[in-house]
Amino acid sequence: MPVKVTLEEVLARFREIAEGNEVSKPNASFSTYAVTNFRGGIGKSTLAFNLAWEMSRKSDTLLVDVCPQQNFTQSLLGADIEQVETTIYDALLPMVMPGTPTIEIDDLIISVAPHCTPFRKGKKTFIIPGSKELFLFPSLLYTQLSAASNIGQRAKSATKNILESIVAIIKKAQKAKKLQKVLIDTSPFFGGATHLAWVTADALVVPVRVDQHSIDALRLTLSMLRDKTMDFLRLNEQAGISRIPKVHAIAMTHCGWNRQAPNTPDRSTQAYLQYVIDIVNDYADLFTSDRPVECIHLLDDFHSAGRISGSRRIPIAQLKVGTQFTIEGHRLEVNPSITRYQKELRSLSAAL
Repeated sequence: MPVKVTLEEVLARFREIAEGNEVSKPNASFSTYAVTNFRGGIGKSTLAFNLAWEMSRKSDTLLVDVCPQQNFTQSLLGADIEQVETTIYDALLPMVMPGTPTIEIDDLIISVAPHCTPFRKGKKTFIIPGSKELFLFPSLLYTQLSAASNIGQRAKSATKNILESIVAIIKKAQKAKKLQKVLIDTSPFFGGATHLAWVTADALVVPVRVDQHSIDALRLTLSMLRDKTMDFLRLNEQAGISRIPKVHAIAMTHCGWNRQAPNTPDRSTQAYLQYVIDIVNDYADLFTSDRPVECIHLLDDFHSAGRISGSRRIPIAQLKVGTQFTIEGHRLEVNPSITRYQKELRSLSAAL
């Protein structure tokens, strides 16, 4: 039986992390993670970039971008994104539409280190790039799934093959380059490639901004992992797919802090955090730990360090206090809170 989460326990864990101490984490560890939430503008791709860097310190890693906005690909390849010829969309087409020309796995995966300096001293890391064409993919995917459901005895296997398209692509890439970990950055919309990413993932990392829209998106995300009438579980059942990803981490972004009480969120952040805790307790069985408090992480705001990290393609871990950057005409400085943010990210990545 999962242990109920309390606000006091979450705040106590955060204070330990901010002071540089280790805290307990879920016993389970997984191969494939998807960063997902149905809300844009919360720093999801910046978080994915930083988690990718942290993961690549310890493990040979495959990164996959299934978001048509391509922010994850952009952060990893920079201007070289314009030279990309083969994307996840090209790999998905023959999986979803038999008869479409297949591609070679070596044409699909790109080594990150030559394109992003911070990755040069870690383990080998590859990316399967995203594509703007993924905006059009949902209609194609569900048309093919509808057709597959009407072919009699072969409907189940045909549906399964389509839904596990990204599973097959990732297996080929992992085998070709001997990669242990996988991190997928998804779209703010479930339909299409994000749906396939959920089928692929062992566990989910869910960023949640401290605002009502993000809280609502979190509840929707968790309800889709439980409600058998919604597309994800309904189509999984139709395909005979029983494996469902668990929620491994909820990362609260853009947290504000009490200036009078060190390492304590302000009242507004605590109010939204209580909403999240209530939702977590309602869906406690969906988490990777019987103590779901181990799955809740608080992260600083993205107003300076996050913008610098995303724009300049520099991991939070490598930013130094006092360094200044000009981004979109604005002068930004890395402030002393970066040290707390670095501890928060290390704690989150250590759980992956």
